[in-house]
Amino acid sequence: MLTDWINETNLNMVTHVEGWQQAVAIAVQPMVEAGAVEPRYLQAIYDMHREIGPYYVLGEGIAMPHARPEEGVIKTALSLLIISEGVSFDSPDNDPVYVVFALAAVDSHSHIEMIASLSQLFCEEETVGKLRSARTKQDVLAILSQF
Repeated sequence: MLTDWINETNLNMVTHVEGWQQAVAIAVQPMVEAGAVEPRYLQAIYDMHREIGPYYVLGEGIAMPHARPEEGVIKTALSLLIISEGVSFDSPDNDPVYVVFALAAVDSHSHIEMIASLSQLFCEEETVGKLRSARTKQDVLAILSQF
């Protein structure tokens, strides 16, 4: 269940961010604070974005920034940022992004269940809309508890 990974401490809700970099920084910060990733993990995401573009924008309105395990992952973790105004990630087909799940995985196998739950959520456009319009953390957690 996604609520096994997302709780009030690693869920942030904001109205506005100054750009994709700030969105990613806010999304990754709870993982740094929890000791799940080293601070350099954020820079690795920025570097990959600059090299190959917004590889982690997965669909309309949704992004999942992540970097390779060797870029500072200490333990598998997930965090969530909801941006009610949305923000451009330079992904014309999918901008603006409102829902940002930051992911850190220690390897390519340990987080398969988490990815399966996320992909189920991503396939339901209505759910992304509900997350976008949620007003409280409790509302978001109630939506996530279905996956």
